[in-house]
Amino acid sequence: MDRSPRQTWDARYRERGIVPGPPAPWLAENRDLLAGTRALDLACGIGRNARFLAGLGFAVDALDVSEVAIAALRGTPGVTARVADLEHQPLPAEPYDVIVIIDYLQRDLFAAAPAALRPGGVIVAETVTRAHVERLGRRFDRRFLLEPGELREAFAGLEVLRSAEGIVSRGDRPRAVASIVARRSS
Repeated sequence: MDRSPRQTWDARYRERGIVPGPPAPWLAENRDLLAGTRALDLACGIGRNARFLAGLGFAVDALDVSEVAIAALRGTPGVTARVADLEHQPLPAEPYDVIVIIDYLQRDLFAAAPAALRPGGVIVAETVTRAHVERLGRRFDRRFLLEPGELREAFAGLEVLRSAEGIVSRGDRPRAVASIVARRSS
């Protein structure tokens, strides 16, 4: 029996637990490029990045398909956590200063996310590339792997402030990722 994405992620969070770790290294490394008051964390999971942004003083909208993850995040000061199926629901209408997309790939967000930025706002994104399977020999659903140069191309209409693509140390083992911080023109 196939499970819905919500069921899959709810089960995964129940198995792993709901204790958030530190923020994504790419987000933390680029904190100097974050300014403003409102942030959006897409596919936020249990909220490690949303909590980090709230700690920096942002009012954060955190969206995830998992009811278990969102329940763990609710009540966090500075964070409004909501269950949302990003594949079937539009992004919130209000403009954001920062949008975070870490470890999540939904290609139609490449157009929707920049449209949700205020002028001068930034997108901070990082996810795995095809090299994660081909060079590191990891198992991963190929639908959710970036092609070489794809992330940079996806945000070509924005000013790229920082970007990287390659094998990096993330957590306890190497990962092949593409990373970008890109700003909407003022």
